[in-house]
Amino acid sequence: MGIADRDYTRASNDLRGRSRRVGRLGIVSVNTWLIVINVAVFLVANVLLGNVLFKTGAGSFTIKGVTQQQQDNAKVDRSISLPFRDAPGMLYHPKRDPQTPATDSSGRLMLGLDGKPQPAEVGGERFWYRPVIESFGHFSCGKAFLELQVWRFITFQFLHADVYHLLFNMLGLWFVGGLVEEYLGRRRYLAFYLACGVFGAIAYLALNLFGFIVFQYISPGLKGLIPALLFDDIFTPLIGASAGVFGVLMAAAKIAPDSIVDVLLIIPMKLRTAVYIFLGLAALNLLRSGPNAGGDAAHVGGAIAGAILIRRTHLLRDFFDVFSDSRKTVRPGRAVPVSTAGGPPASEVDAVLDKIRASGLGSLTEHERKILERESAAARREYLD
Repeated sequence: MGIADRDYTRASNDLRGRSRRVGRLGIVSVNTWLIVINVAVFLVANVLLGNVLFKTGAGSFTIKGVTQQQQDNAKVDRSISLPFRDAPGMLYHPKRDPQTPATDSSGRLMLGLDGKPQPAEVGGERFWYRPVIESFGHFSCGKAFLELQVWRFITFQFLHADVYHLLFNMLGLWFVGGLVEEYLGRRRYLAFYLACGVFGAIAYLALNLFGFIVFQYISPGLKGLIPALLFDDIFTPLIGASAGVFGVLMAAAKIAPDSIVDVLLIIPMKLRTAVYIFLGLAALNLLRSGPNAGGDAAHVGGAIAGAILIRRTHLLRDFFDVFSDSRKTVRPGRAVPVSTAGGPPASEVDAVLDKIRASGLGSLTEHERKILERESAAARREYLD
């Protein structure tokens, strides 16, 4: 689920000198390693272990009208696997109450081969068989929220459905990720990318949970009538890097809005315009509850997070503070502003940034590029090392 249907930019320079690739991709950059890890995980999950299936729980259900006493008496029969009709590919083990005889639609007792009444089915335990890596790594509201498997907010970002899904997500990182990493520095870029993915999952979770509540507790007739709500099963898997990629695209549109990229590989367009078109298409499909609306919920969530975080980059310092608070461990000699701690003067940096916003990264002179590089290096020394 992701940006697989969003063809967008390519690298190169045309004869008029317009930059088709925004930013650089170093061998040891975080952006490079994100691409390498995504490709490696895809190969392991789909080539080496693609045929290894794992039984994955998908919650339980109770048949309408069943009493609490019947639920308490019920026992799961794991020797039987039946198809769950409301979710293609899903199975369930029936839960039966041995003290309540089963009846058919006309009210007659249902007897077994031994002539004894069959116990009534009161619900079941749902499951499906999924590739082993996806089983432990995918995101769903049921797994991440109800079962508190919080690692899935991160792991789903490194899984992809097929080679096209992987290709277009990695193209997004290839073409604009280098620019955003140069701007933020390595550590903050990693925090930015992962945070956008997490917020994409949160957007998906919120819309899916609200859709579930509306369908189950208000009225099933409202399904599909409320824009943006997701009425999919709460154990429907979400995978893909596109929430993080959309965040990176939004950041690139803020940093170098007038850089030229080729949409669909042939249409030259300003980066900001192209990104807003992609975002608009995702938002429209979400509002219409179109195909892959769940994926577009993650796209929009990641894009919103990217737009906010690129304007408030100080928030990224706290992303890795799980066991400590970096704000309490300021190193000696680092209490001065970045632009006076080994970097260029603030006035020069501001002038360069203004020129990037006005004319794009390709308009910088060699001297201005060095100013930007020194500022970036000073920022990493001050905040990230």
